[in-house]
Amino acid sequence: MNPSSKEAVCFVADFRYLYKNFTRVYKELREKGKYKGDILIITNLLTPAFLINKVRKKNKVYIYRFKNIKFDKTTETSLNNLNVKTNRHTEKNFQWNKLYLFHKKIKKWKFILYIDINMSIHHDINPILNIKPENRLFARADGYPEYIWKLSSQFDKSSKYYKKLSNNFNLDRTDYFQTGLMYFDTEIINESTFTEIVNLVNKYPLTITNEQGILNLYFLFINKKYEELETFINNKLTYFYWMLDEKEVIITKSLTEKNK
Repeated sequence: MNPSSKEAVCFVADFRYLYKNFTRVYKELREKGKYKGDILIITNLLTPAFLINKVRKKNKVYIYRFKNIKFDKTTETSLNNLNVKTNRHTEKNFQWNKLYLFHKKIKKWKFILYIDINMSIHHDINPILNIKPENRLFARADGYPEYIWKLSSQFDKSSKYYKKLSNNFNLDRTDYFQTGLMYFDTEIINESTFTEIVNLVNKYPLTITNEQGILNLYFLFINKKYEELETFINNKLTYFYWMLDEKEVIITKSLTEKNK
């Protein structure tokens, strides 16, 4: 595979999510997002990508396939029994494959803009891509704009592992980030990065947000590369969960305004 540019917009999804979302988000990316570069899809070994419209090399769409991530038995037992109403580990297990964003194979590109495939693109994304995260990972703080949520909210406080976790990391931080949108320099990835992150899950198997809690531990405290994505570019909000009546937002999670 020979990527045609030094950057890629990346999605991580199984066949169900690709079939449901990719044609839409591809069109938004090319038309509203005015993006002409490479698109990378990270999926599992069994995804029949040829069945999905627009997944063609001529469209600069590349497929990387990996095995679904599995943890050791002790970790699986702990994650399966988290004290939560809805267990993301059992309900949205494929999210763990976002850890492959930090696999050494991804270094074929210099910069990766990762976007959750169910997000929506409303405006030109090139102003975001032009702000290069040199040796950094940019993302939006989960608690923006109030910054009152703590990193501790990402973990099961009743877990027997919580005391060790809180002793080793500052869980009072309120600038921890969402993993729905991340823009990073693959220079932050080395031969052992992916393994180190997986081992971190095995060491602290109490994250209630799957990869989000773990990636924060890694990029806030171990490999300190996180910086908050710029809030505004060219008078547009770069990313926000909701649509906003009074501001234009380049990328949103929801297609509605809050409380509507």
